[in-house]
Amino acid sequence: MVKASFDPRNISLYLKPRHLIHFEWQSSNKIYRYALVEVIDPKDINEKSKQKIDEIGLTQEEIWKKKYAKNNISIK
Repeated sequence: MVKASFDPRNISLYLKPRHLIHFEWQSSNKIYRYALVEVIDPKDINEKSKQKIDEIGLTQEEIWKKKYAKNNISIK
């Protein structure tokens, strides 16, 4: 089983936002890569739901497909 050396609790140590972050989930032997896709002004997002106006009523997967899955290597 792969064990990444990155500890997500240390993310606050970075001075600038990271473009790519890697995580392992629980007992999975896979590494999950997360990419920065958008920087949002706080006035443009609901603080509780974390959704923008055009995302209300959509699932996370639907938001991803609608806005970010634009090439053949994106998770669809």
